[in-house]
Amino acid sequence: MLMRNEPSEINMIIDAIEQVGGIYVVTADHGNAEDMVKRNKSGQPLYDKSGKLQILTSHTCQPVPIAIGGPGLAAGVRFRNDVPDGGLANVAATVMNLHGYVAPNDYEPTLIEVVNN
Repeated sequence: MLMRNEPSEINMIIDAIEQVGGIYVVTADHGNAEDMVKRNKSGQPLYDKSGKLQILTSHTCQPVPIAIGGPGLAAGVRFRNDVPDGGLANVAATVMNLHGYVAPNDYEPTLIEVVNN
């Protein structure tokens, strides 16, 4: 479940999903949340010619989290343990599975499985 400590746009979306009994998937395509500016070798921020910080838009080595939940999520759905290096390429199959479809064989594997408790 996502943190619900303060009002935000994401909380408004989650509230709407909960009201209709849906499922949410929240992730990102970059792992650069740990540092949003370019830096020199000594770690100092880099500036452009006009004195503005140079924004880091490239992917980094940090993992990107994914959150799946909501009242429409079937009982027994959990993250798989056999996809340790899952990434953005696995999200398409995961969303298809959440909608009740089987992903095509040429897709990267889903991040979820359903286990009987």
